[in-house]
Amino acid sequence: MTEIPGKEVTIVMIMVFLLLILIPILQSRTDKDLTQMFFGIRRRKKPGEEMTINKKKEPRVHNGTKGELTSFIAQMIRFTAKNGMRLVAPGTVSHNGQTARLTALIVAPGGITGIYCLGFGGTISPGDIKAPAGISSPWRQHINGEDKTFDNPLKSCQQQKKLVQEAMEKAGIHTDLNVVTVFTNPRAVLTSTPTSIYTPKSLCEYLKNNDSLKAGNLDIHSTALALADLAGIKKGKEQKSKNL
Repeated sequence: MTEIPGKEVTIVMIMVFLLLILIPILQSRTDKDLTQMFFGIRRRKKPGEEMTINKKKEPRVHNGTKGELTSFIAQMIRFTAKNGMRLVAPGTVSHNGQTARLTALIVAPGGITGIYCLGFGGTISPGDIKAPAGISSPWRQHINGEDKTFDNPLKSCQQQKKLVQEAMEKAGIHTDLNVVTVFTNPRAVLTSTPTSIYTPKSLCEYLKNNDSLKAGNLDIHSTALALADLAGIKKGKEQKSKNL
């Protein structure tokens, strides 16, 4: 029998030692076992294991940030200026001890559109809108492998519209008011949502292509000033004129 030199034995032992360290690291990073890595043999997955792996691969998504909301407002300032409208932000109109939770109000010749912003990310799905209390049914959010619920935005918009409409009537602003929801998070995926739910991009399309908003004789400048007063935006008249 040929004797193996001591140096070669040492090298082999070092290689075996390194493999024992590296194999668990490779398995954890590739989700493959030893037989699959070296021989291409697939191991039969345990029940539920595939679902766990898929959850690991699901990309991380965050809910909205202040920066995204600021970016949206800047986008709407440019859009309204370009399309003959006026923007009042924030749209925190107060009436009878209550304050609207609107991010902005857009004044067009044919009426006013209130913007109710939400920053939820992930996959957004409506509640059961066909149910008797469909407008009260919570909506669903799937984010980072979890399922959550949040208040129905249709109901919230209905409440905001009632509050702002009453404040407008009392202030002598007689025009149509529509309140819509905008999901400002760029990583929000909206599924089967009603027509009054928008992303920033689809909101611009709606405002631009809505003929009823273009056709009208509402004085957008004076109306924007009056809404700014209702929203508690404290500015001098000249400054208001420049910014609204």
